[in-house]
Amino acid sequence: MKISTKGRYAVRVMVEFAAHDGEVLSLKSVAEAQNISLKYLEQIVQMLVKADLLVSYRGTNGGYKLAKEPAQINVLSILRATEGDLSIVACLGNETCVKHEHCRARKCWDKLNGLIDDYLQSVSLSKLLSE
Repeated sequence: MKISTKGRYAVRVMVEFAAHDGEVLSLKSVAEAQNISLKYLEQIVQMLVKADLLVSYRGTNGGYKLAKEPAQINVLSILRATEGDLSIVACLGNETCVKHEHCRARKCWDKLNGLIDDYLQSVSLSKLLSE
């Protein structure tokens, strides 16, 4: 598993929203604060809204804010929204391996994948803010 720039930026963006304690933020202000192009940020935010992690507000004072409390949003959910499958090897993800029934290494990869998922699920936005 390699987390893409989009995934890393998504985590940074969500921490930025969490740091503003429920305030509605414009994409322009977030893009400037995180040094991300506005166009790229729009793509990321669209994924986060679709995953019910951000809520959009229209109008002159419109923008975005977290859909839940920072303690209720974890890094795993953010990465799944932007990365899709997070499996460390292809045979655990969407691609099925014809040798999976006889593969002696599969249990190792499956356990490692589970440990990574568990850790990412344990890291909330609140935790990232406090570190």
